[in-house]
Amino acid sequence: MKKNLIIALSFTLLITFTGLTVKSQVNELWKVNLEGTVVWQQVTSLGNYFVCTTQEFMALNPETGEKIWSNKEFANIPRNNFEEMRGSPLISISKDQTIYLLDPFSGNIKFNSSKAGIEELKAKQVLYRSNGILAAGKSSTGDPLMLMVDMESGKIIWKITEKFGRIVTINELTDNHLLIVTLFKNYKINTQTGEILWKNAISKEAEQLENMGAFGNLLQGVAEQAVADEDFVVNFYKHPQKEIFVVAAENKSESQTSSGQTVINYTSNYSAFKLSDGTRLWENPIEMNGQLGTLAFYNNGIIVLPNDGNRTRINMFNLETAEGQWGKRGRGIAIKGGVYKHQRTKNGFLLMSQSGDKNYLNFLDPSSGMLTFDKPVKIDGEVIAAIESDKGILYLTTQEVNILNATTGELYFEKSIPTAPSLTEQKGNKLYAFDTKDQLIKLIDIDEATIKNITSNELKFDGKESPAKIELRDNGIFISSEQNVAMYNYSGLQVYQKYYEAPREPGLKRALLYAQAARAAYISANSYYAAGVLQSAAPEVKEEDEFSGAVVKGFGEAYEELGNAATDFAKQSFQQANARFKATTEGRDFIIILGKEEKDNALLKVNKDSGAVEQTINLGSEKNPQYAVDDITGQIFQKTSENQITSYQL
Repeated sequence: MKKNLIIALSFTLLITFTGLTVKSQVNELWKVNLEGTVVWQQVTSLGNYFVCTTQEFMALNPETGEKIWSNKEFANIPRNNFEEMRGSPLISISKDQTIYLLDPFSGNIKFNSSKAGIEELKAKQVLYRSNGILAAGKSSTGDPLMLMVDMESGKIIWKITEKFGRIVTINELTDNHLLIVTLFKNYKINTQTGEILWKNAISKEAEQLENMGAFGNLLQGVAEQAVADEDFVVNFYKHPQKEIFVVAAENKSESQTSSGQTVINYTSNYSAFKLSDGTRLWENPIEMNGQLGTLAFYNNGIIVLPNDGNRTRINMFNLETAEGQWGKRGRGIAIKGGVYKHQRTKNGFLLMSQSGDKNYLNFLDPSSGMLTFDKPVKIDGEVIAAIESDKGILYLTTQEVNILNATTGELYFEKSIPTAPSLTEQKGNKLYAFDTKDQLIKLIDIDEATIKNITSNELKFDGKESPAKIELRDNGIFISSEQNVAMYNYSGLQVYQKYYEAPREPGLKRALLYAQAARAAYISANSYYAAGVLQSAAPEVKEEDEFSGAVVKGFGEAYEELGNAATDFAKQSFQQANARFKATTEGRDFIIILGKEEKDNALLKVNKDSGAVEQTINLGSEKNPQYAVDDITGQIFQKTSENQITSYQL
């Protein structure tokens, strides 16, 4: 027994002091020579690999290096002219005042703004349920133009020359119906034919402008021009059971004090409409002081939770009459700070509010319209996630973690644990957290609301870095920053700690950090507490946007649902993204670090269980070496000569 213990300790010390720097030969997957000089390369979040040279823009098969498709028209385009179209598998390229949307798998151009007759593109959105791309803007004559493009063939299905004005939100209601909210009107459109089923003014004032004919149109145009460069904060909510939707809009006004100081004030308006014909439910909108916060449907009413700092009042309004239900004369109840988030629980709503740099928790009983805590609970940081248990609600903010007694408003831990979301990981009913003040790993039992130290000695990283991530592995707890790695076993004994010197040029890290951010997004969506918050919010998010609602409901389910309804290229993208998501759930035995190899810069494959460098890809001594990383597959793409790309598998 003693002999085995001595051997184990000796092995631990060997790892700690030598780093086990035995390296194997890096696995070269392929090498290709391309036409022209390589200008830039990019792996997208969905896993497509693109290379731009002075002669062509192309997609390569990341596994073989084989050219899938090429387009010489887009040769030598600046990197900033390429982007992944948000909420879509499409890629967007801008060139000579024209916007192109491309299928990443075939290279087929699905949309060309110039050919479509749009000279100034104002809005573009993929409509998955309709298998189309909606585009809106101005024609070459300056007239308004909206059109639908078939996502499979790229052909224009229909055009509308209606003067929509400033579009603030677009929402797919069904497979055949689309809702468009503009500054002055709401529209319901048949997505198959382009027929406007109904259009209605969003307010009495907008209705009056409409009734004024040409002069009203002139005033509407002046109003839109005045706010042309302003970003609007508009939220859309569809009732989960009723054929009703609510549009919430934030209004900003400025005034001058006697001393000449500018004061900014906000009000928010809430209007409800029938989906059947677009008519308003109430003659006048609900107006609340403050910026838009959140909104929740409850029984036959809507709970409005604005963000008005220390002056915030919250209220529930009857959905049929818009009459206030809470407080004296229905004027609402006061709350500390402005509400920026809420979470529904089995007994009510956990409210998260903010006033200046101060954050608070409160609990709302919607049946009585009362805040149940004697006083709000002051916390540090904004709430990121929460887990409900029989004892209460564990909350995690950008700065700390604690457990709240939802009945009394008391915190179970006298002092919250200072930490960050990336420095916590949940396993079953346990949450492991790195205490950034004590520099210790702590274990929280969520069900029992207890806490204990796992480690006893402070962890200090070299290079003036602080721990940034924590990962639970089979044989221990892995902690890392950009250049440091460390491992503890579950008894709290340090297995190793290792530091790898960073290159001097910070720009070298850009490609690696981009890839790591994409991987982190997949991983965070799979974390227990993040998934809990996202899935509880999914119905409300779905009321605002079909795609986003499906995504927060769960990556795998989202891609399966949307893939079934989408065209072939979209299906392929969703399947690929789902596979990448599943890959991140399975964990990985190494981390990629940008470090040094003698005098050169290098990408290091560092084993998480030992801290040893297993493989190295030398990037040379250039200040700006060309490389791209797929941090989900562990694949590296390096420009090894002016016209050559070499790929390695770590």
